[in-house]
Amino acid sequence: MPVPARKAGLLLLHPGSLYGGSWAGAQPLKAALVGLYSFLRAHDAPVAVLDLQTELGNPAPEQVPEFVQRGAERLLSFDFDVLGISCWSSLEYLAAVEFAERARAARPRALIVVGGYHPTAKPDDFTYAGSPFDVVVTGEGELALLELLRAGPTRGAAGPARVVEGDPLPLDRLYFDLEGYPYVRAGRQPGVALYLSRGCPHRCAFCMEASKGRGWRHLSVADALEAVRRASAWRPNVIVFCDACFGHLKTWRREFLTRLDEMDVGIPFWAEMRADTMTAADLDLFERCEFYLQFGVETMSPRMAEIMRKTTNGERYVGAVDETLREVNRRRILAKAFTILNHPGDGPGPAEETVSYYERFVAEHERLTVIVNVMEYQHFVGSDVDRRLAHYERAYGTRIGHPTWYREHGPQSELARDNLASAGFDDVDAYVERIKALQPRIVGKMPAAQKLQFLRHLQHVG
Repeated sequence: MPVPARKAGLLLLHPGSLYGGSWAGAQPLKAALVGLYSFLRAHDAPVAVLDLQTELGNPAPEQVPEFVQRGAERLLSFDFDVLGISCWSSLEYLAAVEFAERARAARPRALIVVGGYHPTAKPDDFTYAGSPFDVVVTGEGELALLELLRAGPTRGAAGPARVVEGDPLPLDRLYFDLEGYPYVRAGRQPGVALYLSRGCPHRCAFCMEASKGRGWRHLSVADALEAVRRASAWRPNVIVFCDACFGHLKTWRREFLTRLDEMDVGIPFWAEMRADTMTAADLDLFERCEFYLQFGVETMSPRMAEIMRKTTNGERYVGAVDETLREVNRRRILAKAFTILNHPGDGPGPAEETVSYYERFVAEHERLTVIVNVMEYQHFVGSDVDRRLAHYERAYGTRIGHPTWYREHGPQSELARDNLASAGFDDVDAYVERIKALQPRIVGKMPAAQKLQFLRHLQHVG
């Protein structure tokens, strides 16, 4: 006897990534999806969630047909009126289209909506002739999706999908509710991820965040602390603040961290910060609250810092970052310095500045708590490089090998980084390997307490 389909007025779908592999990550409690679910539940919407990445993992290329088949079976086990698909980044693009087409064929009367960073940056990728999508939401999705649901979830008229600009969600109320969320584990969670703010005032050339506009909005300190209290009730190994620029406003940051220290929740935290804006007062609080700080350093070349739009004064930026990293290490705060090589405009000179800086930093310190991470530039739609590619081509001889890698059926991490940063810069691998060679030395110099802290974080985000 056939199993009856599970009724869901609105089904939120994370479609997974067909060819992203380990690059696509694997967080069971995705902060954006949990936030959307919490908002809709608070407004009495009949919402269910299906996260195919969490249920089926990230397939290897030869496993994609099986992943699609099993994913379609799980998707169509729901009887939904509205299907809201999260195309969070370009990594989910092929899966978003694949499962939208499956849903359209099996549920012709359903309203199919897509949103996320990629739809915001490139809505035309979803409005082509014969598209299975009815609505493409750009910007933030909560209010737009609720309005569509309340208007009556009926299939749109024949023709291309319509683009709806989502209004920013007011952050005067906390929406964080894991009750009933299907991917909460029994007992201790590996990690719980939260957003305490939205937006980023910075305009780094490689980043997609700018596609959603400029500005930084935040919860009240009281609501942010309440979010931490609710998250800690689920006994996570770590609480992750997913904000693009955690605590950008200094007064908010200081008050929040001071009161967080007073809460004494006994759980370590993870946050992404600017290394060039840290002060001793900040580091006092981060140290007491047991933070694992993620610094988007990207480069230690003054020239590249300006090309990457990290700053307008590269010398000052590099000096401030160096001061922060040394102080963080002196205090034995666990931190990671992210580095990007082969960014458009990069070359042997700037790459040597960055790599030799880290080689000296590691050699000079008997003990280390600063981990150095390196990656090659990977091209994303919505970034400044994507929008102004002609400028980078003229100025530096940049060539992006696969500007629409997200449409290709192959190893997308490799395709996205198949680029020439500048004319004649064809030996980036040698610089990457020199930084990778530092990592065993860093671990060997890391005190035992920080090693244990690092291993605890690895269970969630690495």
